[in-house]
Amino acid sequence: MLYSSLFAATALVGAAFAEDHKVIVSDKQGSLLFKPDSLTAAEGDTVTFHFWPKNHSVAQSTFDSPCEPMQGGFWSGYVPTASTESLANTTFTYEVMNASAPIWFYCTQGMHCQNGMVGVINPPESDEKTLDAFKNAAADADMNVTPTSTAGTGGNRTESSTTEDSPSPSSPTGTGAASHVAGSAVFAGL
Repeated sequence: MLYSSLFAATALVGAAFAEDHKVIVSDKQGSLLFKPDSLTAAEGDTVTFHFWPKNHSVAQSTFDSPCEPMQGGFWSGYVPTASTESLANTTFTYEVMNASAPIWFYCTQGMHCQNGMVGVINPPESDEKTLDAFKNAAADADMNVTPTSTAGTGGNRTESSTTEDSPSPSSPTGTGAASHVAGSAVFAGL
């Protein structure tokens, strides 16, 4: 009984510290950007992408191939929306499993990647692999490659019935406790 109580308490404590970071994909004017395009997240944190018009996506890549999907990486699929007054009803949420490695991402639409629509979760602290270097490499890429995986791969694509006008980037909106219980149990070594 003591063992199961300790397990439950450890799982809930880990879940209580998880943060959901918001990333806005484009803006009301249709700018080719992620806002923020660089953020720091802990293991177990989530990053939720909110989409503005017209038809954007987010895919994981590698630093060395900025406009190509990473083998086994995440992909939101395309999220079309016509409204310039509200975000799409679709969001894409990715859970950070390894906070010690940078997670590079880009928009797979048209030439959006080459035009600077790229970003990073957990950028290296001191290295030549900076976000600016990633943007420069993306600008020189010959192609912008769309993943062949199913939309929503590697994360959680969610449809909601209501939209928010403009959530604050990187502001926590909840603990996400239900989704982090398993990860917290592993962290506790149980």
